[in-house]
Amino acid sequence: MKMKKYTKTYSFVLIFLIFTGICSFHSCTDDFTDYNTNKSQMMAVGPKQLAGLFSRTQMEGINWLTTDNYSRMSSTMANHFAGYIVCGIYNQEQNIMNTGWQNTGFSRIYSSAYPPLQSIFDVSKNGVNDAAYNVGLIWKVFLLHRITDLWGPVPYSKAGSGEAVVPYESQKDIYYMMFDDLNTAVTALNSLLQKTPGLNVFGAGDMIYNGDVAKWIKLANTMRLRLAMRISNVDASKAQAEAEAAVQLGTMETNADDALLAVNKWASGGNGMPRMESFYQDVMSASMESLLKGYNDPRMQEFFSPVDPVNITDAFPAELKTNAGGYHGMANGSEPTHFSYFRAFSKYGPRFKDGNQLITPVNIMNASEAWFLKAEGAWRGWNMGSGTAQSFYEKGIEISIKQWKGTNFSSTAITAYINGTTTPVAPENYPYNDPPMTNIPVKFSSDKTTQYEQIITQKWLGLFPISFEAFAEYRRTRFPKIYKKKYSANANVNPANGQIVTRLPYTTGEKTSQPGEVEKAVQLLGGPDLETTRLWWDVNPNGN
Repeated sequence: MKMKKYTKTYSFVLIFLIFTGICSFHSCTDDFTDYNTNKSQMMAVGPKQLAGLFSRTQMEGINWLTTDNYSRMSSTMANHFAGYIVCGIYNQEQNIMNTGWQNTGFSRIYSSAYPPLQSIFDVSKNGVNDAAYNVGLIWKVFLLHRITDLWGPVPYSKAGSGEAVVPYESQKDIYYMMFDDLNTAVTALNSLLQKTPGLNVFGAGDMIYNGDVAKWIKLANTMRLRLAMRISNVDASKAQAEAEAAVQLGTMETNADDALLAVNKWASGGNGMPRMESFYQDVMSASMESLLKGYNDPRMQEFFSPVDPVNITDAFPAELKTNAGGYHGMANGSEPTHFSYFRAFSKYGPRFKDGNQLITPVNIMNASEAWFLKAEGAWRGWNMGSGTAQSFYEKGIEISIKQWKGTNFSSTAITAYINGTTTPVAPENYPYNDPPMTNIPVKFSSDKTTQYEQIITQKWLGLFPISFEAFAEYRRTRFPKIYKKKYSANANVNPANGQIVTRLPYTTGEKTSQPGEVEKAVQLLGGPDLETTRLWWDVNPNGN
């Protein structure tokens, strides 16, 4: 992809007026990338347009999670690779790479989400609007950390530069630059906040925090902690230093800090999960069933729904007819013939029912993750502030349950869950009838090895439905012990040999437009451009 496509620089004043006055947020999104004007026209963008530009970069930046691209990038990719669901498009559930859809996912970030962000940088740099510039830096890291964690070496420092060729950079270099960007942003914003308490930037144009700079600072520090943990197995000293700095500066704490992108003012589109529910495209995985039932988890009825008896026909095997009215998960990678019985398994929960596309906000990042990250940090012996691995772990569970059940949910029930000694059950995933996924209880163990599995397993539950992060953490830790896929239609991935998908191959668009840079990227990757090649931070063997 040539750089002009990365920056697709628009006459944003005109587009902003068109989109706010006529299209109203999302209704014209599909046509937005067709606009392509000269880079010099960005100079027409002024401070008054910044809020509109930020709305645009947020909307485009989460297109993998909205009705726009949820099927292409979440349902058929990250959701099932993370072990959360089984995808009804069975060839992709069975590890087939849809390169066309992945090309769309990649290009939309650089060609649609990044240009309005670059315009914010251009207009607000050099002290013109430090608040806008530095909140923009935080959003840049959010956008591009997902890209590098899927593909590996990608463009970072020169994204939006307008150069004819956009250099790919090593993942290590990208991570170090992301740490620098987050540190720069937080330092600047903290200074501004001290001078102007209650500082707001972008106002209603910020669909996540409504312009609250203090909350953006917490998000940035939590993201810094997330990225620090990601490199903990490959660059331990850097990881510890970044993690401890992030905690000292203040991470997300309560559900009031949750980053949820509101869609209720969009004219169309919205949260992609209700659309998948209407398609009956995603169902509960057997891994989810084993954990949620074994722990008697109160989040089960929020994540998923009982199987509707109307979906069970006489043609179904007797073993599946009993699924009616219950919560049931399907085996990941089930063989093609078993997808005839796909509707015998649980769809998403009530807030993700069809019709809630413009009601249920999109999960960007949640406070519970910060507590589980601190739990792992403390487990590693890092200074995570006042607390222990156990206290942080238990707080993460509490915050996650309240996220789904509300702040008034019984504290007695939460305590009982935290102290629970039951273990995961054998899922009723006919015809495989797997044993329990693992044997760990929720109650924090005295055994250090078990503690680690518990922290990551509860973190996996707490991350739902943020599958891109869950997929990244599964690759980093190989926890939780989700069931292997039963079948792979992709000859490059052999589940029986312990292989999993560890990245996405470079897109056809990039191979065509920047072949030299893609070749360099493969060298930086350190292995072939395959879906089984490990990223820099993934030190786990991939296959026996």
